[in-house]
Amino acid sequence: MSLVKSLSALALIAGLVLWAHFGSHVPAFRAHVSAEPGWDQFARAYGVTEFGQDGHFVRAAQNGYNVFFYTHKYAWRFTRRTAAQAVNACTSCHTPEDMAYGFVSTDRFDAKLGKRLSFEEHVMRCLAGHMDGFVPTLYDPTIRDLRIFARAVAHHLQLSEGARKDPQLGESARRDGG
Repeated sequence: MSLVKSLSALALIAGLVLWAHFGSHVPAFRAHVSAEPGWDQFARAYGVTEFGQDGHFVRAAQNGYNVFFYTHKYAWRFTRRTAAQAVNACTSCHTPEDMAYGFVSTDRFDAKLGKRLSFEEHVMRCLAGHMDGFVPTLYDPTIRDLRIFARAVAHHLQLSEGARKDPQLGESARRDGG
């Protein structure tokens, strides 16, 4: 009798896991990231799918893309901005290239603050200041995914550590900033 109960319990658990993964359509149970408009063109342009076979990396870059272009929808808990407002996403002020250059030239001394700031701290300050939002923790997946998004763009642009934009050229000029 205990064997039947054990097998029944095992079958129930297996059924729940399979339902949660394949049939529930509840986002909390799924590892799928929604493809927002423009993702396919972005992925082709920046070669995001060429970063290896790790699905987690591609999903994180895609989620970073979603947060960057649709901040009001994907990082709603960190911003008070809505879809109706003109400045409602990271892309309202920054380009993907800006994020890439920010990624490779982070951990620099900020004279105004009197300390070094990491890429994550810059993002956190931007969400709190420019997006009139709330400061996420340093280890929040949203911050991690924005970092991976910026890393993907930097990789595509072949930026080395310390690369900076040349403001006199008006566009991204690759040069090492030391």
